Amino acid sequence: MRAMILAAGVGSRMQPVSDRWPKPALPILGRSLVARMVESLARQGVREVVVNTHVHAERLHEGLADAPVPILYSHEPRLLGSGGGIQAARAKLAGEGTFLVLNGDMQIDLDVDALLATHRRAGAMATMALRDDPRKAEFGTIGFAGDPVVTRITQRIDLGGEQGSGLFTGVHAMEPEIFDHMPARSEFGILEEVYIPLLRAGGTLGAWLQPAGARWTPVGTPRELLEANLSALAEETGDPDGSWIGAGAQVSEDARIGPRAVIGAGARVPDGAIVRDSLLLPGARLRAGASLERAIAFGDRVWRDG
Repeated sequence: MRAMILAAGVGSRMQPVSDRWPKPALPILGRSLVARMVESLARQGVREVVVNTHVHAERLHEGLADAPVPILYSHEPRLLGSGGGIQAARAKLAGEGTFLVLNGDMQIDLDVDALLATHRRAGAMATMALRDDPRKAEFGTIGFAGDPVVTRITQRIDLGGEQGSGLFTGVHAMEPEIFDHMPARSEFGILEEVYIPLLRAGGTLGAWLQPAGARWTPVGTPRELLEANLSALAEETGDPDGSWIGAGAQVSEDARIGPRAVIGAGARVPDGAIVRDSLLLPGARLRAGASLERAIAFGDRVWRDG
């Protein structure tokens, strides 16, 4: 099976950090979001992954240098949208039956087998992975009924008979025939210009509900990136108040690190610096005596929460 990770974009909500990084290349304890996603997919039988790129593409290449499966890149000099990006990668995706498409700016516990079982049971052209989540009012909801299948997409189309609703996680299972329903132009959105017309024409979209308790964490803003790294200290190191220091980081003995500090590879923390509840991205350079609390350092710049 193949999968596509949508990693193109300008990251407007992640500014100013995205001035130097595409969101999916940003690290959680030294491993990029996109690398973590590829590793999870590979463990579940995905044998090849397509990644679309736009700005700072070299960061994505670096983050996937040690990927456990082959990576195929689809570069977009001009952004093509959520549907156009998939269509541009058609030749890389359409040859082996069902494929997955995932947004690259998140962490998710995805059960690929369960998603595919629902998708095949529904006989769907595509299936949307949903979750019952208190944030669904903020993001907009997808209504479903029956097998289940999609009956409503936010306020844009409602076929009636809704039995439940969920937040769309940004994960799809698709059949190659979906390309026959895409417009001829190169730039378009998948919901607006493929899924909604498909439902209007009587086609079937499946709906798979992520199990309760499974993780779905968007990483679209600096605050979400900071929280993802601080949460990972507890989840992955077992020490919620500890610190994590990447390879080649230079931390002065006179610096004060922690509680809860993540120092990326090659970052520099000089004399007198204080870093707590903060993240230094790889290569970040602090000034002597700098004080960071609820902050992200990147290059020689600092984002501060609030």
